[in-house]
Amino acid sequence: MAPPKRGGGAPRGRKRYFDKNAPRNEKPYAGKGRAVEDRGPDRRLGRLDPQTLSYYRRVEQQLKDGFEEEEEKCLFLNNVFTQVEEEIHVLACNQTVSRILENLLHQASTFHLISIITQLKENNFTSLCTDRFAGYVLQTIVCLIPRHLSVTSRKDVTAQKKTTEKEEEDSLRDLFLAVCQEMVEGVGRLVRDHYGSHVLRAVFETLSGVKLEQKMVRSRLSLGQQNRVTPGKDGKASSTVTVKPPPPSFLQMLQQLTKAILNIDDFSVLVSHVAASPVLQALLTVLHKVDQGLCTQVCQQVMESEVFTRTCAESELSGVCLALVHQHASYIVKTLLTVADDATYQNLFQLHFLWRLLQLSLHPVATFGLQQLLSTLRTEDQLADVLDELLAHCEDLLAHGKAMVLINLADACVRHQMQDGQRKFVKKLLKAFHIPKTDRLKCAQVVASLQSYEQFSGVPKDKSEEQQKTTKVLTTVTLHGSLLLQHLLRFDDPSDVADSIQAMSSHELQTLACNSFGSRVIETFLTSPTISEKRIKPLLQKMMDLYVVLSCDKFGSRVMDVVWKVAPVGVKASIAEKLVEKEDRLRSDQYGRFVWQNCAIDHFMRLKDRWMDVQAAQERKRRLFQDILAEDPPPKKPKQEVKETVPADHLAPELAILGVGVEQEEENDFGSDSEESSDSVTCVSLCSKDTPNLKKTKKKGKQKFKVSDFTDGERTEQKPKKKTKKNTDRDGDKHVKLKIKQTAVFDSPTSSGEKTKKKKKLKEKKKHKKLPNAHPKKKH
Repeated sequence: MAPPKRGGGAPRGRKRYFDKNAPRNEKPYAGKGRAVEDRGPDRRLGRLDPQTLSYYRRVEQQLKDGFEEEEEKCLFLNNVFTQVEEEIHVLACNQTVSRILENLLHQASTFHLISIITQLKENNFTSLCTDRFAGYVLQTIVCLIPRHLSVTSRKDVTAQKKTTEKEEEDSLRDLFLAVCQEMVEGVGRLVRDHYGSHVLRAVFETLSGVKLEQKMVRSRLSLGQQNRVTPGKDGKASSTVTVKPPPPSFLQMLQQLTKAILNIDDFSVLVSHVAASPVLQALLTVLHKVDQGLCTQVCQQVMESEVFTRTCAESELSGVCLALVHQHASYIVKTLLTVADDATYQNLFQLHFLWRLLQLSLHPVATFGLQQLLSTLRTEDQLADVLDELLAHCEDLLAHGKAMVLINLADACVRHQMQDGQRKFVKKLLKAFHIPKTDRLKCAQVVASLQSYEQFSGVPKDKSEEQQKTTKVLTTVTLHGSLLLQHLLRFDDPSDVADSIQAMSSHELQTLACNSFGSRVIETFLTSPTISEKRIKPLLQKMMDLYVVLSCDKFGSRVMDVVWKVAPVGVKASIAEKLVEKEDRLRSDQYGRFVWQNCAIDHFMRLKDRWMDVQAAQERKRRLFQDILAEDPPPKKPKQEVKETVPADHLAPELAILGVGVEQEEENDFGSDSEESSDSVTCVSLCSKDTPNLKKTKKKGKQKFKVSDFTDGERTEQKPKKKTKKNTDRDGDKHVKLKIKQTAVFDSPTSSGEKTKKKKKLKEKKKHKKLPNAHPKKKH
């Protein structure tokens, strides 16, 4: 057989990249002996000369190496983007340069982005979306637009620069809307194109402001760099970008795109199309967040498509159930179950799923759609209907390897807190595993291994009970068995599983805790809100001899972290003593040294009493937070304005400057005298130069002072205190002296004659009547 010829024509089924009827001198690289500059023009789109490729490779290397100064980086980027803007439509179609451009565009400013989009718009933006390599560049540009529209200006920039940034944002917004309007006209072509559909999904994300999953937007995760944040000068991520809701013009454009897609002639074909089906999923997801009415309209049109309305003559399955079997339409059904409103969901459930649940659960492909249905059940009535239909066939589901259906069903029972359904589920599950009532304590081992009771025991019935008991030991834990046990432990009544775990031997507990799947079961047992501390503490005591082994195990060390969080202080002390006995082993182990550090065993060895106090404080704090999270927050009480009184010692320096000395009163048995003295001193402090809100009032020959204090611009009034009887014979002289000193501080300096007159008047008043409060407080 002759070897295949090299070169020659293009492979069968592939079009030539140039016209075969063109003259020879116009064909690319025509003539072997001719120089490169003498060869004909290259008509292949995206083909670049070696000098251009070398230039952009050097640009990529320079970006990786970094820059010493920010100004140098700005000059470099300006020069590069000036070159890129001129030939962006050609560079984006090159395989090598398109990857470089995706990284380079994250460094572009708003001005550079506007110039690039303008150049792309002039060269037919819609046609470039369908290019094999340019589509990813355009997708990156579309994903970067929200960042440039939501950049917050710094406070130190000038008003002129703020105005320039505002104009650039407006220009970018208008330009993007113009590009979207162009895509509306060619949406029928973009929806079906593999690369154009990716750009369309990015446009949905930008117009709605809803962040889609990476796998829903990008087809190659290695190129998904739109979430990357450009580092600043200090190497840290820049935080100048803030998330803002999309402007109304973006939402209006999203509505136009949606209506254009709905008006496509063969819309029914799009539901099962390999490229259009992901577009519809992204559209339904973003409309569910921003426009539920339009989302419902799209859901109705999708359900009226040919894929959903057809029926199978050989089976009783409806169109939706047949769509679940389809490779691409099944994802649309899952999306409908997530985003549909309650009325549409109820319609889907009753017309297409009810009384067909067993057939769907046993199907190798449709079972995934049924699991999505179970995880999105809206009401308890729907859950009750599902339980009535599926619980009778638990053993069939386990026999066909459909344990995930039971796991999702148990999760629905926990989510809806349906106690009656939980009891029925546990009863049917134990019956499906053939667990007898006399040996319910083995249910956790049987479910964890996901075997029937006979398979787990492995002992014929004719052997004695002692032989049966010795052979029933847990050796393996499966993923589905672990997940099922975790949900059962979250039931309102997890007594069957909890009792079974408590009855396990130390060897079985070690097998369970040191297993990648079984360790999650122990963690759920210790942290479940439906399991009381009375059950947890005996298990912790039973595992006392296993803590050293668990600390040195990859998965057991995780169990130790949870044990340390929930264990009481006394149990923690016992665990610490066990760990101290194997200090060398724990310190030398890669997992044990972390347990040693987290439990603060060094501190325990040095200061045990102090260690106990710290652990007790942490436990009280944990219990306090649990109580706060469990109860509803109490209503907030209005804040009461409280004024603090200033002691006389604190005012001594101020009074000394004014030439007044304060005589501190001795402690006595009369509380009213001390209150009055404190009030008088408070009045002195309030009447300093910094408090001009003092007014003098005269009433019946007595001088009183009204002090108005201001807090946060609002006036607060002091309530008068109740008068109490005082022993004027004992303390009257002190009050008179303090009153004289206050009048000396408040009044302007006068002649000595006036001062003596005031003193005489005060003495006369003291003889005839009791001394009133020094500074009675009244409301203004």
